Amino acid sequence: MTGLLTIAQFAYTGKDKPLAALTFESGLNVLYGASNTGKTFTAKSADFMLGGKGPLPDIKERVGYDKVWMSLRLPKFGDATLMRALAGGAFALYPGHITSAPSEAAGIRKLSAKNDATNMDNLSQFLLNELGLMGREIVKDVNGNKRPLSFRDLTRFCLVDEASIQSETSPVESGQVISPTPERGVFKLLVTGQDDSAVMKVIDRKTFKTTTSAKVEMLDELLGNVTDELASDFPDSDGLADQSKNLEESWAQAQRETQAAQESIREKLTTKNRLARLMYDREQRRAEIQINFGRFEQLESVYQSDIKRLEAIEEAGFILSLAGNKPCPLCGATPEDQHHSHGIAEIKAACDAANIEIDKIKRQQTELVLTIERLNAEGLQIEKTLGDLETELTRVEAELTRLAPAADATKKRVDEILAVRDRVRRGLDLLEQQQSLTQRKEELQALKPTPKADRPQLGVPSTVMHDFAQTVSNVLAEWQFPGPRHVAFDDAAYDLRIDGKNRRDNGKGVRAVTHAAFKVALLIFCRERNLPHPGFLLLDTPLLTYRDPIKSNSPLGADEQALRNTSLKEHFFEHLSKTASLGQIIVIENVDLPPNIQSMAKVEIFTGDPRNGRFGLFPLDVHGT
Repeated sequence: MTGLLTIAQFAYTGKDKPLAALTFESGLNVLYGASNTGKTFTAKSADFMLGGKGPLPDIKERVGYDKVWMSLRLPKFGDATLMRALAGGAFALYPGHITSAPSEAAGIRKLSAKNDATNMDNLSQFLLNELGLMGREIVKDVNGNKRPLSFRDLTRFCLVDEASIQSETSPVESGQVISPTPERGVFKLLVTGQDDSAVMKVIDRKTFKTTTSAKVEMLDELLGNVTDELASDFPDSDGLADQSKNLEESWAQAQRETQAAQESIREKLTTKNRLARLMYDREQRRAEIQINFGRFEQLESVYQSDIKRLEAIEEAGFILSLAGNKPCPLCGATPEDQHHSHGIAEIKAACDAANIEIDKIKRQQTELVLTIERLNAEGLQIEKTLGDLETELTRVEAELTRLAPAADATKKRVDEILAVRDRVRRGLDLLEQQQSLTQRKEELQALKPTPKADRPQLGVPSTVMHDFAQTVSNVLAEWQFPGPRHVAFDDAAYDLRIDGKNRRDNGKGVRAVTHAAFKVALLIFCRERNLPHPGFLLLDTPLLTYRDPIKSNSPLGADEQALRNTSLKEHFFEHLSKTASLGQIIVIENVDLPPNIQSMAKVEIFTGDPRNGRFGLFPLDVHGT
């Protein structure tokens, strides 16, 4: 049996928001609950995370959430999680089942949302590869034009929303395309396992004649416009190729000259900046020297003052020492009768200290003189250097003044050559267009229509459709659908006829049940025959006929009332519970469930009541309560 995909969980995250998660099992899952609790949002999330463009419904409960995480079990990759921003865009693929980005980036893979059969880095090709369907092709129209299969082609058969399930349109078709051929081709691939890669493209005679004439007429108009422009703007068009070659050489030479001129100017500017910095540094040093000269003059004055003060002390001591052994000139007392507070020895010591300090200051004066001489010599050298730098700067500025016009001239020459070159290139483009259009016109005129006998037979073989119709009949029988349940496939409508009545001619409640039967039968048909199928099925409100006609403001038709009066609902879930061994089934409903549903399925109930069970898909605080 071919591999299948299984949805394990949806999770929604946002900054400072509680995790909103919904898990599923591999068998039958039932999501049941009140309106406006997130059931439809869940169904649309499945489509969104399998490549749908979106956007997801802009409900108030999702405010603050910015990421969706869908955990999957895949046939080849194993457990995986797809992450996508609620705003849409590309996907991130992570190994394992997670609800936040891991700190390590290993194993993370970016997948584009756009299908590209030439590149594996998109969601569609990744999932097709998991199902073994990569490289398959389907026809786009009855003439056999083909395109690569996309995983989005398969979602119609595994994701059935509320609008589609009750639509009058065939379960195979969307009803929104000009041609249903691609959708029918995908259905054929599922029920036969054969794609359309072997189909050869053909064109019917009427279409061929109409389209060929229109194309030739369009080409004639384009050729006329190109020819007129060549005649008016390029009368010498024969020489455009040689002219283009010469212009390319001239442009290359002019570019080299311009580059050389610019390099020379950059070099001179670098030199000018260097000289300016050196001059600034020398001027700063000269200013420092001038300031030091002023300080040194003040220091010299201090030295002179200190020397005079110390010499006065030394002279006074000398005089005092001379009078120390003589009678007092004032009272006549003899030396031995005189009493001094300081002795001769102390006076002599003070004189000696004064002399020592005088010698020290004189040595400092000598050092100061030498320092002043060195600074004076440095100042003279700086003056000379500044003169040399100014001379060099003047020379460099003169060089820049001389080079600027030459650089401008080379730049102007490059611009002029470019203008002429662009005009010549336009002429060459016109010549190429003229040649291409002429060749395409000749090819079209030489084409011949394909005979009708060669048109491909694109339908599903009648024997296969008969077997499929019997599978649908068996499903309806399991559900105890009223009537004899004779099912046939109408090739014209590409839909079921049940007991001689077209499916679309029933009320929407019966259409919902029979659409569900079609998709369940398809899952059974494919899985039992080892045919390709995604392996899961999501049905949104298949039991519409059990709605309350008063609350829904939609009275039941006779056929819907007849179905409502049966026990189909109980048999429906019992059969799906058994069928889920072939693939995962998710049913979204808001009608009352059978009492024994818990024994048949994993049931998730959104009560819509904050005091009773789970309120809805998103945590209650999202509602601001």
